[in-house]
Amino acid sequence: MKLNLAKLVACAFALAALPIYAADTMPRSEWHALVGDCAQNPQTLKQTIGKLSADDQLAFVQEVNAAISKMPGSNEEKGAAFYNANRAAVSGAGKENLKAVLAEVYATVPVEYLTEINERFAKELFSRTANPAHVPTDQEFTQLATSTMAAVNERCQKGEDASVRETFAILMLVRASGGTPADLAQTLVSQLPDAQARETALNDWIKPAMGDGQEQTYDPMLSAAQSGGDEPDHTVVQQLTGGMQINDALLGDLAAASDAGGTAAGIGAGAFRAPGVPGAAVQESDIGLSRIPRAYVSSKTAVGGTAAGPNSDPSVNPNASINPYYTKDRSGHPGLYEQ
Repeated sequence: MKLNLAKLVACAFALAALPIYAADTMPRSEWHALVGDCAQNPQTLKQTIGKLSADDQLAFVQEVNAAISKMPGSNEEKGAAFYNANRAAVSGAGKENLKAVLAEVYATVPVEYLTEINERFAKELFSRTANPAHVPTDQEFTQLATSTMAAVNERCQKGEDASVRETFAILMLVRASGGTPADLAQTLVSQLPDAQARETALNDWIKPAMGDGQEQTYDPMLSAAQSGGDEPDHTVVQQLTGGMQINDALLGDLAAASDAGGTAAGIGAGAFRAPGVPGAAVQESDIGLSRIPRAYVSSKTAVGGTAAGPNSDPSVNPNASINPYYTKDRSGHPGLYEQ
């Protein structure tokens, strides 16, 4: 039997053109059905986004943020939902697509909630001092910041309020830097595609937002954004999301995925990560949407209890182990049965 070389070559090209998916990559039909659940559950979101292709991760973030925008609730409840969902998104995306997902966050979260995201992302995700064993030099951090802003600018230019959104990303990086180099804000503002917005961003937006010589306020930025709404109460948002967030240092992932060249491009993904305790479980939050269910401290029917009361009450179960939620061992305060 003679083989037709031309047909073999044609078949090879046809096969090469077919989309190739990893074994665990979730098709759009499946993740699209999970958007509603993911908008309300950051753990589900983080697990889901890790199973998506790079392009689908971006579409997924956009759809989740659109779903949160339509959810009922107060401004603060929405602020908590946007924060929880987008933190989970950037934490679960993976270093290869981290910059693109971060850019999608700044392009699709309503601008009034970027007031919360820029501050907390700077402290909890991209802090320069997350790993005291390797603090990036000014040159390294500047390279990471400029590379990150290139991705943010490219994405935000496709939507509304581009300059305001890009400036919120600049604020995140300036806050994450810890204050040096002193001209970092100027360097990043010089990258803004809109030449007219550069001077406004530096003098009228960034200085008030940083509280530079004045009371901190985002009002000039929100006023400039045509789609901007009311800024949420940040104290209430933090109460709703939990006051004990475990830092998830992602600066090293930005370094590993950096295309800026030079020193930063060669830094490994774990170079800036905060050291952890081997085998220790990481608890992202114990309050808000991602909290671990447990009984209230004064509950008479605690988890593991009986109809007669919690199993840590010696009068009910003398052999029960002591539950710190009901003893003075809990933060030094009197417990339910020691008051």
